[in-house]
Amino acid sequence: MGNVLSLQLARERAWQSAANPETTELDGGSASNERLLERLEAENVQLRRRVVELALQIQALRDDARARTA
Repeated sequence: MGNVLSLQLARERAWQSAANPETTELDGGSASNERLLERLEAENVQLRRRVVELALQIQALRDDARARTA
């Protein structure tokens, strides 16, 4: 859940930076915000892939358990 909130915060900051470029220069620059956003988006992709893998494993275990009881 923390990763999702971090990604949302990074996106909000990136959008704010794009809307108001003067603030990005004062708070550390838009380049660092962009790198953070890219890193969080890459992490989000990895997490989503892992969720799919786990869902497939769960389904396989359920199917196996059904086959054993049938």
